[in-house]
Amino acid sequence: MDRQKIKTDLSNYFNAEPQADFRSFYSKAFDIVSDLYNSRNDISAMTGWINLPHDTSLYEKIKGFADKVKEEERYEHLVVIGIGGSSLGSQALIESINSPLWNRLSRAKRKGFLTVDFIDNLDPSVIRNVYNRLKFEKTLFLVVSKTGGTLETIVPILVAREWFGENFYRQCIFVTSEQKGLLFELSKKYSAPLYPIPENVGGRYSIFSSVGLLPAALCGLDIGEIREGLLYAEKLCQEKDIKINTAVSVALCAYFSYVAGKNIFVLMPYSSCLRKFVEWFVQLWAESIGKAKKGSTPAIAIGATDQHSQLQMFSEGPDDKLIGFLKINKHKRDLTICDYSADHASFAQYADYKVGQILNIELEATRKALAESGKPNFLITLPELNEYYLAQTMYIFEVATAVCGFLLGINPFDQPGVDLTKRYTKEALVR
Repeated sequence: MDRQKIKTDLSNYFNAEPQADFRSFYSKAFDIVSDLYNSRNDISAMTGWINLPHDTSLYEKIKGFADKVKEEERYEHLVVIGIGGSSLGSQALIESINSPLWNRLSRAKRKGFLTVDFIDNLDPSVIRNVYNRLKFEKTLFLVVSKTGGTLETIVPILVAREWFGENFYRQCIFVTSEQKGLLFELSKKYSAPLYPIPENVGGRYSIFSSVGLLPAALCGLDIGEIREGLLYAEKLCQEKDIKINTAVSVALCAYFSYVAGKNIFVLMPYSSCLRKFVEWFVQLWAESIGKAKKGSTPAIAIGATDQHSQLQMFSEGPDDKLIGFLKINKHKRDLTICDYSADHASFAQYADYKVGQILNIELEATRKALAESGKPNFLITLPELNEYYLAQTMYIFEVATAVCGFLLGINPFDQPGVDLTKRYTKEALVR
């Protein structure tokens, strides 16, 4: 199948950042990419996420399990318990493809796939409300923690144990490290299924392991198309042509803008469905790049919503931001506006446009206005929002994050600042 390609437009970037000498950094950036892929089998390098699209047995196992759950019709609802990289990726996949309103659809419109809730924080009101409305016998629980002992995962488990009794564990699937950790022990004790997270895959890079693929499949996403998108993105990210390699382009944009004093990196998709995608990106970028007093701070904006809140700051505020726009060229199930000029003459200007068309017109108008204000921005255009192109885009941002980290001279795969907070929390809990 000859598919359309994701496109990148850097014209507004180079006009606003004339000092950005990409050519002088080509060799260094492509060497970083080469080293990245050459380290994929080195456990200590934590680059095992590069291997995930090649694990065909994992895709077959997950698809088989998801098909079985659907056919048996035992479960109607999924609760994912996890935080950070154990949750944000699956939320991004499911909401981007199924929309944030997935749970409101009838079982028929969902084609029998599960509705889903995420418990990703220790907010007692949310935990209580989620558990209180569950039909326990119809609920499958997916518990995710690589270490098996994450505080924000264990506490909701203990609450569920109290509410639903010991049988709670028998309706769990555990996604964790193999052969070690608390969740592994619970899985073994209660004969609950376990899907291992590879040792050399960090949480924020784990989206295309069981962490993200399993809930995605249970909620109806085509993980075969996800894999196809990843395999194509892998080829793109190793291209030595900057016009093709979007990951290196994004990394160089972020690097040169940071060096020029732009210490905020705004990612602004024109789609409400991509809000969780940007939240996933924020964790990926912040935990990977923010070290040794270096790194741009990632920020969320959604078009066209934030034209009416943040755009004023972007346009006339401090020159401290790089803005990356994401455009969906063809919106799924778009709506055509009818001619109601008989109701009011001003309605004529909207007649026969599609809603997604108008949204993209607003995007281009925003880009043009920011360019005229001298604000650096770039555009990535997805032909449409589906599993194939979403997976490509997420993989591209994973590689871009890693490349930018190495350009800054930091390790994008550790997180010492987070580990210190975890230690202090555990010390405070000791009685």
